[in-house]
Amino acid sequence: MRDLAAAHPRLSGVLRHDEAVLAPETYLEHLTALGCTADVWETTYIHLLTGEDPVLDWVKGTGLRPVLTALADDPAAKDEFLNDYRTALRRAYPPGRHGTPFPFRRIFAVARKET
Repeated sequence: MRDLAAAHPRLSGVLRHDEAVLAPETYLEHLTALGCTADVWETTYIHLLTGEDPVLDWVKGTGLRPVLTALADDPAAKDEFLNDYRTALRRAYPPGRHGTPFPFRRIFAVARKET
């Protein structure tokens, strides 16, 4: 998504930078610097998505929203971006026998601070 957006003049600065989500160790450092005891962990859920373009459908409700908003007044540009992105996603996430496996990374933190 970032590569395609970078090539489009109207999408400059629309997406979060790729360092928007930090490493779990960095969150742990920030929390302990605040005087917290903390547990931080990372997991990757593998969602099995179904449909013709399941990953595109998934990201339309998440990371793709800023792009769709920025191109809302230019349907041709929006369609062109979606077609290019659809092609890239189909290559990156080919369907399996029972659907399209989609890894989804999450970082969790539980912090406690004595008052």
